[in-house]
Amino acid sequence: MLQGKINTMTKIVFDIGGTSMRVASIVSENVGEVHKIPTPKEPKEGVETLVKLMRECAGDEPIESSAGGFPGVLGEGVVHYAPNLPEWIGVKLATEASKILGAPVLVHNDGDCAALGEAVYGAGRGSQNVAYVGVGTGIGCGRIVGGRIDSGVYDLEAGHQIVDASGGKALEELVSGRAFEKRYGVHPSKAPREGYEEMTSTLAAGLYNMMLHWSPEIFVLGGSMMNEGNGYRLADIALAFARFSSPYPKLPEIRLAEYKDTAGLYGALALMRNSQTL
Repeated sequence: MLQGKINTMTKIVFDIGGTSMRVASIVSENVGEVHKIPTPKEPKEGVETLVKLMRECAGDEPIESSAGGFPGVLGEGVVHYAPNLPEWIGVKLATEASKILGAPVLVHNDGDCAALGEAVYGAGRGSQNVAYVGVGTGIGCGRIVGGRIDSGVYDLEAGHQIVDASGGKALEELVSGRAFEKRYGVHPSKAPREGYEEMTSTLAAGLYNMMLHWSPEIFVLGGSMMNEGNGYRLADIALAFARFSSPYPKLPEIRLAEYKDTAGLYGALALMRNSQTL
């Protein structure tokens, strides 16, 4: 008796950032080879490019579903706020991507996805309550409780907390990669070392506020600007924390993220496992 060919289907994860987008297929319950390109500023081009990358990752296999993150405030798959991709505001991202792809697409805030990835698979695994902050083009963050995203009506946007009351400046406006580009006119990796030393206390103050609001077991710091070369250094941030007066017997343990660039993809994988629709 002849056996017909069994058609397999693949699942796709993605991470749209203010600078780059990453896409990968799920291989043996893990994130496969990552495809990365610059994020188009124009939303129609961006959605089409995202779907094209998904199909490249899937190869000859049909796509069953996809999930991933976007750098902004979303509600029911619609972009409401995107400081680093302002032209995307109002885009029905999940609906439009799903229509072109021909398969379900789940979209969540990128900070929440990265937080979930680190909590389930990375530096926070094994802990019940994990907070994550990614310092990159912007400031993404998330809180994970019991392996699931803990949020409000919208995602948590602690990167936009006001840390300069007199000037009305938010944390992201002062310490992010975009802020360094505006201040020094170069890529953050080429910014002067003293710039990071100057802004470490401001970053630490914002992180400390998040600790007080969320009271996590583990506090994970990630993103491209958290590095020992020319970036923010974990020891310097810990030293700044020591200068603050805390109401707690001790502050949560601070760890560097295990997945620098792919935390969001692992978070999308966890989203798929948690979702009943994908």
